[in-house]
Amino acid sequence: MPQNAFDDCWNIQSRVSALGFDWPDVSGVLDKIAEELGEVREALAKDDVEHARRELGDLLFACVNLGRFLHIRPEEAVGQTNRRFENRFAAVENVLRRMNRTIESCSLEELDAVWESVKHDADKGLEKRG
Repeated sequence: MPQNAFDDCWNIQSRVSALGFDWPDVSGVLDKIAEELGEVREALAKDDVEHARRELGDLLFACVNLGRFLHIRPEEAVGQTNRRFENRFAAVENVLRRMNRTIESCSLEELDAVWESVKHDADKGLEKRG
């Protein structure tokens, strides 16, 4: 299986964890994610794209660590999210088609309302199956 950056993060974190360099529980990871997100926000507020790029890398690294704590491979989680997004977006397009509308003709607020409706319907479908 070819390595990707997420796998590299996972492997690095697993290696240093085995040496004792790790959070005692998931709350430390969640705090680190919040910290890194704050640093992304700060970089963007200063319009410093290079700094934001570094902080985004730190944020993603921390998110992979969360996955490691939860035993959820990030590549799989992102793949599932991609498929869910694609399905929901197709459903949005279908709803708009039935309304004789196009995405381009809708405001962001209208699109968001349709998105939330589609998401709600999909979540209700999952509850019925679960």
